[in-house]
Amino acid sequence: MTAVPAAWTDGDAAPSLAGQPPGRVLTPSGRTISAAAARRIAESVPHNTHRARESRTTAFAAWCREHGRIATDPGTVPDYVAHLADTGLMPEVLQSYTAALVPNLALSGHPLDAEDRSYISAIIRHRFAEVAADPDGIGDALQSAECSREDLAAMIATLDRTTVAGMRDALALSLDWYMAGRSCEPGALDIRDVVEDVAELLDPGTGEPLILPALVVTVRRSKTNPHGRTKDVVRIVAQDDDTCPLAAWRAWRRVLAAAGIDRGPLLRRVKNGKLTTAGRPPRDPERAGGIGDRTIRNLIARTAAAAKLTRELTAEERRVLSTRAEEKEAAALPAEERAAFAAERRRQRRLLRAALRRYSGHSMRRGHVRHLQRLRVPRHIIEAQCRYVHGSKALARYLDDKVPWQDNPTVAMRRAAGARGVMFGGLRTGSHS
Repeated sequence: MTAVPAAWTDGDAAPSLAGQPPGRVLTPSGRTISAAAARRIAESVPHNTHRARESRTTAFAAWCREHGRIATDPGTVPDYVAHLADTGLMPEVLQSYTAALVPNLALSGHPLDAEDRSYISAIIRHRFAEVAADPDGIGDALQSAECSREDLAAMIATLDRTTVAGMRDALALSLDWYMAGRSCEPGALDIRDVVEDVAELLDPGTGEPLILPALVVTVRRSKTNPHGRTKDVVRIVAQDDDTCPLAAWRAWRRVLAAAGIDRGPLLRRVKNGKLTTAGRPPRDPERAGGIGDRTIRNLIARTAAAAKLTRELTAEERRVLSTRAEEKEAAALPAEERAAFAAERRRQRRLLRAALRRYSGHSMRRGHVRHLQRLRVPRHIIEAQCRYVHGSKALARYLDDKVPWQDNPTVAMRRAAGARGVMFGGLRTGSHS
């Protein structure tokens, strides 16, 4: 039988079965299941989720070996979380590490008791208080810049849309922005998922029937729906400028038709001006020739830089951001100084990232949401169009939570006081100050 080193269930870290012989698989709790069942359980966990949990459990095991600790002993996990806090990790990251470790210990028959859980909670609360009091704002959220509609137009303008790669990239950018996409979503679309339709509505000015060309995009799997249990539909009306996703889609479909492609991934790899399946094979053979979220993120960053929306990094900034440079510098230090060096470098890196204007996969979704907000689209419509659940906290983080000056109640106070002739700072309200 095959021993499995980590706990795994539907939604938890699952073992890799590569190279394992067929037969029965031994789980951490001591039961056995068939290799076929184990394979399905393993593949039910999104690859990125499994990789993150695996790296965190591996790091915990390495720390235990280095410090002579037993992972299942009471007090070990609180000590490890305190160690992570000392290295400068943010409290949210401490929570994610804990969330990866606790299920594994429970499934292996060593659940954390109430005392250890209370210690971990206290350590995380203390770390929250530390970052909140930091004078440099080290705990402020690191958010990518929002990609406005004007930014999108500038990024698309950097592409040569007479080339195959340029046509694909124009569609990727425009589709991503108008569907308020996550970086994993455009590349996951199949040809069948995007179809042309018409929007039938009434002209707000004349009341006459109006028919507009449109796209209907079906999102079958996403970050919040990794197993495809549901599907979302996004409808997008054609636009009257170069950001139009329908025009980009029509151009790209002509490329696919010329290559005889009518099924499979919509956005495909391009090499030397031609569609190709060359490169690293994907985990899903049916996605051969398609692009992934990394390609989308790199495209966003590259076109933002080409449009002068971001600046080039200095040599010193590149050094601070380089993990390879950090490893080299740490190796030259005495062992007892390396932990403090790593914590300080992590601090420098976070402060630098907070100061930089960065465009990433989140930029498109945030930019679309805030564009709708500035148009005064009601929140429930934004939730429906951008595929958020009602009352979503994630949407709240993307929205601009500041009260617009036009609606700010202190403006109303100023006007009311001015109407009564009240003086402020030697100037009558209502005059320019």
